[in-house]
Amino acid sequence: MAKRFFIIAALMALLPIAPVNAAPEKVKIGIVYDVGGRGDRAINDAAAAGVDSAKAKLGLSDFDVRELVTTGIDFDRENRIEFLVKAGYDLIIGVGPSFNQAMIFMSDKYPESQFAVIASDGVESLNVSCMAFDLNQGSFLAGITAALNSKSKKVGYLGDASNPNNSINLKNFRAGVRYAGVKAKVFAANASTSAETEIAKLSEQGGDVFFINWSRNGSVLTEANKLAKAKKSIKLIGIRPDQFFIATKDAQKFLIGYVNQRYDIAIGDLFSAVMSGRSITEEVDGERGVFGRNYTLANKGIDLIATSANSASKSALTRAKSAITSKKITIVS
Repeated sequence: MAKRFFIIAALMALLPIAPVNAAPEKVKIGIVYDVGGRGDRAINDAAAAGVDSAKAKLGLSDFDVRELVTTGIDFDRENRIEFLVKAGYDLIIGVGPSFNQAMIFMSDKYPESQFAVIASDGVESLNVSCMAFDLNQGSFLAGITAALNSKSKKVGYLGDASNPNNSINLKNFRAGVRYAGVKAKVFAANASTSAETEIAKLSEQGGDVFFINWSRNGSVLTEANKLAKAKKSIKLIGIRPDQFFIATKDAQKFLIGYVNQRYDIAIGDLFSAVMSGRSITEEVDGERGVFGRNYTLANKGIDLIATSANSASKSALTRAKSAITSKKITIVS
């Protein structure tokens, strides 16, 4: 009997021991795109690129990843999220901050499920990973770019009237202008449903380079074309992937650079985490209890891509990025 027990014990010692938090053998991930889904040349396409890349890297199939599209109202967002919860999906991702309210409701209703929102810091829940992008760093870099590409030394900031972060983004834009070392004056405006009037006013004040932190429709380009026909100088710095209109051929006449948010990296990080049996719960805003991951220059989740900006601004951007990542420059948040 002793000999038999020894043999069984020896065989058991050869078996691998599964970790306590081992990932499930088969993972199911659900992603709900905002209105339009794939093909929008904006946030949905940016997220979809991450989905395609992660599936290829991790060996996932269409059976492992379910993609849905919302009609654009919270009731529909909630229904689609709940459908995925009841179908047993391990992680459910909403693309864009428009999912905040739906995620607040559904994460409270289903506390055992795991959720995530791309480009949001607005959900205070431990079972929601907010994958946020530091637009304050982007705004600072946009200020440098605007100041060093302006001939009139008058630059503009256009924000969204409904964006609660406008004031802090504007403050960092102004700081970037000062960092550039040129005496440039900053004019600011906030738009709601259309940006034509605000762009026209910024131009009338002498502005010739504008940072556009607004993305509702293509009215920025409509007005830019009007100003160009009137022989007014105008250059734009945009934000991707929020602004579908800067991906158009028409926009290239005016665009000198853009703040780039790597939705694809955020999606890839979420996929990798759930495949490992983990969730991403780094501190995004500890005071409000928001967790997930904040994407910055340091982790390559955000950057300013200078397209047709002049060489002086590109050199200044390189120095500023290095100073920000080494914390020699403090960005207000």
